[in-house]
Amino acid sequence: MSKPNINLNYKEQGGMLLPDLQISNSSEADRPLGRYGRLALEYLKDNQPERYTILKMDGSLMEVMHRVQDEATEKIEALTQQMLQQEPMPQTEDILERTRHLNDLKLMVEETVLQTIVLIPR
Repeated sequence: MSKPNINLNYKEQGGMLLPDLQISNSSEADRPLGRYGRLALEYLKDNQPERYTILKMDGSLMEVMHRVQDEATEKIEALTQQMLQQEPMPQTEDILERTRHLNDLKLMVEETVLQTIVLIPR
C-alpha cells in the first residue's frame, strides 16, 4: 500500500514555516457569526466534538453555523410577528408596559428557537 502524496503550501510566520490550510470552502468564513451561530458553534464543540471536528476538517463548519444563524433570525422574526397577532401590544401610553410586553414575547420566542434550531445536533 502506497502513501498518498500530499502537497502542502507553506507560509512563513514568525520565522517558522506553517502549512497554509484553508478552514472553509466558502466566503462565509469571512462574514461575522451572529449570536445564534456562536451559540450553535459552542453547543456543537461541547456536545458533539467528533461532528465539530468533521465539519471543521471538511471546511463546512462556518457555512453550517451561518445557516443556523440565518434560520434562527428568520424564525425569531416570524414567530414574534405571529405572537404579536395573538397577543397585541397593550393600548397604553406607558412605554415601559409596551416594552415589557414585547420583551416577554421575545423571550418566549427565543427560548423556542434555541430549543428547536440552535441547540440541536448537527
